[in-house]
Amino acid sequence: MKKFALLLLLLVVFAVSLLSCASDDPMALLNKKVDVTINDIPFQTEKYYRIPYTLKLWEYEKDGLVLEQIQILDYSTKDVLMTIDKAELPVLYKDPLSANPYFTPDTITNYYLSIQLPIPLANRKPARISHRFTFTDTIRDKTVTIEGAVFSPRLNETPLAIASPLKDNNMVFINQSTMAYHFYVLIFVDGNMYRGERFAFDSLQMNDDYSKYFDGDPKQNESYFNYKDTLYAVADGTVLMIKDGRPENNGDAKDAPITTLDELGGNYLVLDIGGGHYAFYAHCVPGSFQVKVGDIVTEGQPLALLGNSGNSDAPHLHFEITDGPDILFSHGVPFVLKGYTKLGEMESGPAVPVAVTNSMMEETTVIGFE
Repeated sequence: MKKFALLLLLLVVFAVSLLSCASDDPMALLNKKVDVTINDIPFQTEKYYRIPYTLKLWEYEKDGLVLEQIQILDYSTKDVLMTIDKAELPVLYKDPLSANPYFTPDTITNYYLSIQLPIPLANRKPARISHRFTFTDTIRDKTVTIEGAVFSPRLNETPLAIASPLKDNNMVFINQSTMAYHFYVLIFVDGNMYRGERFAFDSLQMNDDYSKYFDGDPKQNESYFNYKDTLYAVADGTVLMIKDGRPENNGDAKDAPITTLDELGGNYLVLDIGGGHYAFYAHCVPGSFQVKVGDIVTEGQPLALLGNSGNSDAPHLHFEITDGPDILFSHGVPFVLKGYTKLGEMESGPAVPVAVTNSMMEETTVIGFE
């Protein structure tokens, strides 16, 4: 009997020891430390159905962990939908956040990274998605693989459909269908996490073989093919705000003075298109606005000219749709264009034109408009 009691005591001590070890193991609390904190409406390009979202993770580096890989899985089938290796991991937001001259960022106690999951249009869309994280545990000198952050993408919702703000040919709308800038930008201020630039694009215009976007002196705005292109209303709406009179940069010189946060947008226009949505046109030519604050405009109406003012290193349009009238302290909204013609791709050159509807485009797709 005494032997049995001693054995039982040893088992209890062993169990308590295991629980104690588990409570010290960062993996034991994974489900409380990793989740999807932003789940955007997916949008379509001519190639992919893109599912955008942001992960919130615990401060795993404080546990001696190094993130080596993220695999995105179909929760039902366990098929790997995407693998992101260490060299391609998205920008990670962690404390301390980078300083800037315009505002003081918050102190944050989690890590954040944003992902766009591209699903080929011919493939089945996953009803639920999970993740497999692979870490190097530098304290225990081993590899740790865990799964978590299960969520349901918003498959039954459709993004806002708008007309294009530009109507020329050989256009490239960069920085949207990607996990890079602008998509990853998060701003932590006064307890809020803003993502005003999340689905913004910057426009360029290429020559006929897609080899360059200017010809001549790069310090002259007139050398760029898109300079002074007309900008159009993407929907019916009301002109809410115009900032004008700010000087332009000289080509790629970035020599226009910027002293305030608002001046980053240069000369800009904000169009209230209803439904809590605002269209933002940045870097316009000074004195080129063809409307005034309070004007009611119709889709396709000329608004201003494309320029090179503000935080710009070449003439281009910075365009975004947000849920508030501020370019940064708001939330970017995914959108698609009602129609465009795919003319080719940057890598392979011109191709047979293809009409595309209710889609955005991949970052290196060259498009045009009838």
